[in-house]
Amino acid sequence: MEREQVSSSNVKSIGYDINTSILEVEFKNGRVYQYFNVPINVYNALINASSIGKYLNSNIVGVYKYTEL
Repeated sequence: MEREQVSSSNVKSIGYDINTSILEVEFKNGRVYQYFNVPINVYNALINASSIGKYLNSNIVGVYKYTEL
């Protein structure tokens, strides 16, 4: 999955596959996670959030099932 670089103190890049609704997040520590069944509007809100890390922790982590790659 192709990811785009983001401006965040903790997140390096974010990608989204509209066909599978998978959100992929690469952290600056090198870890990569895929979150499943994430609606496109949640991805759009994440990308446009003033704080990507805060949005991720409040609206995605603990809400959607995930796996570490």
